[in-house]
Amino acid sequence: MNWNPTQWALRNASRLNPLDRRRTSQLTWNSVAPCPDARAEAASVRVGRALFVIGGYHDIDHVLDVVDVLDLSTATWLFPRLKMPDRMANTHLGVASDGQRYGYIVAGQKGPQCHPAVPDVFVLDAQLRTWSDFPPLPEARYSPTAQLWQGRLHALGGSKEDRCTPATEHWSIAVNDGKAVERTWRQEAPIPRGGPHRSSAVLNGKLYVFGGEEGDVRPHAGDPEFTCDWSTPLEVVYGDTFVLDSHADAWRQVASMPLPTTHTESCATIDDHFAILAGGNRNRRALSDAIQIYDADVDSWRVIERLPTCMKTCAAYYDGWLYLVTGQRSHSPTDLAPGDVLDSVWRTRFQT
Repeated sequence: MNWNPTQWALRNASRLNPLDRRRTSQLTWNSVAPCPDARAEAASVRVGRALFVIGGYHDIDHVLDVVDVLDLSTATWLFPRLKMPDRMANTHLGVASDGQRYGYIVAGQKGPQCHPAVPDVFVLDAQLRTWSDFPPLPEARYSPTAQLWQGRLHALGGSKEDRCTPATEHWSIAVNDGKAVERTWRQEAPIPRGGPHRSSAVLNGKLYVFGGEEGDVRPHAGDPEFTCDWSTPLEVVYGDTFVLDSHADAWRQVASMPLPTTHTESCATIDDHFAILAGGNRNRRALSDAIQIYDADVDSWRVIERLPTCMKTCAAYYDGWLYLVTGQRSHSPTDLAPGDVLDSVWRTRFQT
């Protein structure tokens, strides 16, 4: 079946846009060199002009233990690929970057299907292409969100080791030049609403957390292979936005997302003022094609554009280009449930 995702998205924009903000996309999406591996639920972290695409599911029974590196200035893949440390989680990772040299890879799920979470943390030196150990989190976490903020690496939210119980804990540890300055993580103000598959950003010197869900698919009880139990009750998806001000001892709730969405972990930022959430899951059985943008200056959200397909993906912004890297698209124009796992890379010129 020949299926042109750009034509499909344009033809169906009005049907898929419940907010009716725009009936046709004004963006021109171009496909560039595909990723060496198709992958879903991968993590991505931008360090300078390089986007590191980490792990992911090749399919539900096979996870990847390699990192592919996309040069965002040329839209080409760099080789050789990076091997992940043996103890590093394969999917549902938290990631953070100083933007210049170091990437931090936090906890996540080790293994295929619905394996449990691990607490391990690693540092990637993007210049030397080497890995270093880092103090582990106090507890294992599945799909936490992480950011570097005020000289500290922050990790918060996610699910607990059972993969379902929302975690509200928030920890931080001082860092300098890719190394931990302290031996242990300290407790910080807990997030008011826990859960995995959410995104975060530092905007205007404040720490923001966007959307997410409560619950996730559990493994079958007692199964040593941790096979996913798809009869697990559906997740509760929410669009809550929380912000932590510098030196504040509690989070504040601010404007909510217009389209509650999860699986938007790779939030892209522009000029430290705007956060871009691309696609994601509206629920377990429906993907989104909406591009939602948050303006921290005025505390407002807008749905401003459409993706080339309904998909969950790794998004990145660099030098005026918005990239969508690998992920998973919907089955078809009429079946919005997650379908094919992608190796595709799309990009478009993008301005706020």
